[in-house]
Amino acid sequence: MNKKILALMAFPALASVANVAHAQSSVTLYGIVNEGIDYINNQGGGAVVGLIKGQTNGSRWGLRGTEDLGGGLKAVFDLENGFDGSAGTLSQGGRLFGRSAWMGLQTPYGKLTLGRQYDAMHDDVGERLAATGIWAWIGSHPGDFDNLNANFRMDSSIRYVSPTYAGVKLDLLFAPGGTAGNFGSGRRYQLAATYNSGPIIGAIAYENINNPAVSVYDSTAARGTSTFTSPGKSAPFSGFLSANTQAIFAAGVGYKFGTGGQVSLLYTRTVFSDMLQSKSTPNSGSATLNSYEANIRYRVMPTLLLAAAYDYTTVRAPGRAAHYQQINAGPDYFLSKQTDIQLSGVWQHAGGIDSTGKAAVASIGSLGNSTTPTQVAVKLVLRHRF
Repeated sequence: MNKKILALMAFPALASVANVAHAQSSVTLYGIVNEGIDYINNQGGGAVVGLIKGQTNGSRWGLRGTEDLGGGLKAVFDLENGFDGSAGTLSQGGRLFGRSAWMGLQTPYGKLTLGRQYDAMHDDVGERLAATGIWAWIGSHPGDFDNLNANFRMDSSIRYVSPTYAGVKLDLLFAPGGTAGNFGSGRRYQLAATYNSGPIIGAIAYENINNPAVSVYDSTAARGTSTFTSPGKSAPFSGFLSANTQAIFAAGVGYKFGTGGQVSLLYTRTVFSDMLQSKSTPNSGSATLNSYEANIRYRVMPTLLLAAAYDYTTVRAPGRAAHYQQINAGPDYFLSKQTDIQLSGVWQHAGGIDSTGKAAVASIGSLGNSTTPTQVAVKLVLRHRF
C-alpha cells in the first residue's frame, strides 16, 4: 500500500490518542494576591502605619498538575511561589518555589509525595482548627513556634496521606537528614491523624525535628560552632534554637454549626531539648511552650463572616518563665467568591522573662517585637484568589 495512504490512515488514530492524553492531563495556574494597610502601635519602639507584607494568606502563585495513568493511578505535582506584593520580592528566603515544590502519585490507597512540603501541623491542625486558619500570621501563636502557620516547610521529605476510613485519615511524613556519615543530623518526621464526621472535626499530630536551626529555620551555621547565632527573630522562642531537637504535639477538636459556623478548642506543646549555652542562646537544658486556644467563626450572611479567638501561651526554661495572652477579632466581607475585604484587630500582652533572658515583650506574628509588654495591631486587607 502506498506510504502516503498509510500515513493518512494513521493520522486520525494518532490524533485521537493525543486528544485522549490531553484530556487525561491538566495543569492549573492558581494563586492569591493580597494587599492592605496595617497599624502597629509598637514595632521596635515606635508606631508604624504601612502596607502589609503578606500577613494574610501570603501572596503566591502556583502550578498544580495531574495526569491520569489509568487503574486509579495519577501523577500529581505542585509548584508554589511566595512573593511580597508590596515590593515585588520573593518570600521564603528568596526561594523560587519556597511555599512548596513536590511531585508524587495519587492511588486508591492514598497519596505519596516527595519534595518541599507543608506538614500536618499546618494542613491538619492550623488550617482546620486554629486562629491561623482565619487570620494566617497574625492569628498564630507567638512567633508560630508550633508551626501551625507554616513558619517552616519540610525540605526533601516523603509524605503519605491515607484515604479516609470512617472519618479518619492518617498523615505521615519522613525527611532523612541527608548528611554524610550522620543520618540523623537533620532528620524530621511526623505522625498525624484527622477526624471528620458530621459536625465534629478533630486532629492529633506529633512532629520531631533534629537540629532545627539548620534543618527548618535556615541557619547557615550549625549549633555549637563559633559562628552560630539564632536564626529566629521572635523573642518568645528565638533564644531556644540552639536545641538539638524540637518536638511539637498538637490536639484539637471543632464543632460545626449552622451555615459556615465553627467553634474550636486547641492545645499545642513544643519542647526544645538539649540547648547549648552561648552568647546568642544563653540557655541550657530544655524549654517547653504550652499554648491553649479557643476560637469561633460564624457566617451571619453569605457575604459576611465574623470571627474571634483567644490564646494563652506559657514558656518554661531554666531561668526563664514567660506567658503571652492574645485576642483576635474581626469581620471578613466577601465582594465575590474570589475577592474579599478583611478587617481584624489583635491585642497581645506578655509577662515574665523571655527566651533571650530579657523582660518579655509582646510579639504578634511576624510584625516584629514590641519594646513593651503590650502590642496592638489593626489591619485592613483586600484579597483576591484566582
